[in-house]
Amino acid sequence: MRRIDMNDEMLSLGKAADLCAVSRRTLWTYVKSGALNASRTPGGHYRVSKNDLNAFIEKKAMKINNNKKPSALKILVVDDDPGIRKLLTRILSKKGNIVVQAADGFEAGQKTVQVKPDIMIVDIFMPKMNGFDVCLSMKKNPETKETKIIAISGYDTTENRTKILECGADFFLAKPLDVSKLENVIQTLIN
Repeated sequence: MRRIDMNDEMLSLGKAADLCAVSRRTLWTYVKSGALNASRTPGGHYRVSKNDLNAFIEKKAMKINNNKKPSALKILVVDDDPGIRKLLTRILSKKGNIVVQAADGFEAGQKTVQVKPDIMIVDIFMPKMNGFDVCLSMKKNPETKETKIIAISGYDTTENRTKILECGADFFLAKPLDVSKLENVIQTLIN
């Protein structure tokens, strides 16, 4: 019988499975097959020592799930409609993102320098500087060319979609916006 080092922290199968980013059942299978050493409590529950788990992770070349919360995304919302800006700011802020607003393309350029956004949500038709010009200037600048751009517009035509994507937008969504679709697009672009 293996002697337990009292300084070695013991983990439940659930906690060990979370660290390995596998299901509890998968880890239990490894224990039952003898691939992972485990002990049992008087109540019959399995416990895995951190040392044994580390050796197992190394042997299987697994990636450790540190459960670190991803850092907040910086999102710049550019739209001449204050209602759209307010709505998107409220929705995206609830997800833990840092949301900054701009009322037109010119103001977007200023905010981009200050904020360095991960994602921009840009209306195509705005005063002073439209979304087409915003996309072109963002993608030409080496400091901002990696920023993901989601173009939005109430004028959903094939011509507008084609032109904005050619100008450098990564995705186009028609207004009125489907919020769940917007959230999915953001996750896809970030991943």
